[in-house]
Amino acid sequence: MRTRLLAGVLATAVLSAGLTAAGIALPAAACACGAPTPPAGTVVSVGEEHALVSYDGTTERIDLVLDMLADGADTGLVLPTPTPATVSLGDAKIFDALDTQTAPEVEVVEDWWGGMSDGASAGAPPEVLSEVDLGPVQAVTLAASDAAGLQAWLTANGYGIDPAVQSLFADYIARGWSFAALKLTGEEPLDGTLDPVRFEFATSEVVYPLLLSQAAQTPQTVRLYLFGDDTMQAAFPDGTVAGDVTWAGPVTQAVLKQFGAYLTVVEAYFPDPAGQITGDLTITSTGARADYTPVVTRTKYVQIGGVPVGLALAVVGTIFGLMVLLVVLGGIVHRRGERRRRVRY
Repeated sequence: MRTRLLAGVLATAVLSAGLTAAGIALPAAACACGAPTPPAGTVVSVGEEHALVSYDGTTERIDLVLDMLADGADTGLVLPTPTPATVSLGDAKIFDALDTQTAPEVEVVEDWWGGMSDGASAGAPPEVLSEVDLGPVQAVTLAASDAAGLQAWLTANGYGIDPAVQSLFADYIARGWSFAALKLTGEEPLDGTLDPVRFEFATSEVVYPLLLSQAAQTPQTVRLYLFGDDTMQAAFPDGTVAGDVTWAGPVTQAVLKQFGAYLTVVEAYFPDPAGQITGDLTITSTGARADYTPVVTRTKYVQIGGVPVGLALAVVGTIFGLMVLLVVLGGIVHRRGERRRRVRY
């Protein structure tokens, strides 16, 4: 069961970049959490994230769940998107359905022998375009044309941006991308999985942006639930396929059929984010279906009174064997005695 950490206020700002750059409809994204934005003096890390990615030909939707750890109550996160995103709360039940859909096959193996225990200077500031109250989510749409100005705005609004992350903002701004800045506030430090947050935005291609994750100081794990008509894959700009397929097959859960007919789960682990994450992941179809369901072997210990059946049978067999041996030996001794008596007479 996922820990609910949105009891406090989750203020989300959508920053639209590229007023001076040509609007390029590039693949859409969510972050592998390379851009946590804690206030000064707070340390935050994101070690794992799960994201549902679907696309209807014009709009990409990402439902994002993050596993965050922070030693302070307030923190935030910056997420790039190619066009301004509509931000709302996601539905945790969808991820429960994903867990059910992608559950491994269980193969039970009986064990009759085991189981016994043994113990910068500011630039042009972003322009506020709109604000919308989404209950626990406050969305503010901004347009930015300058990385330094964006950095200054984030800093002034309580987002602590690492210099290594700030240097990557210019890349997204030059490409006309947007940013979703998530600010989470609460009374307790974060240590667990956040409720889903949904991002929907127009795009001509589908990607999952990881570029900001180059700045991550800890290993990153990303699990992508990719919907389409066939098996999907995620690749870096140089064509290198990221991660491994951990489940693939037709969608059977009713609540998931809205996203697509076929689901591919890709899981990628980056022990060295700076060296392994070379850009955003482009999501494409392989053009074929390759169903895959992992098999988990579980051992069922067969015992009698806490004793493994195999051991009990071995003991019984040994005792029975000894009894048979004694009977046989007794018979031999008896026959020899009879022979001796006959010889005497």
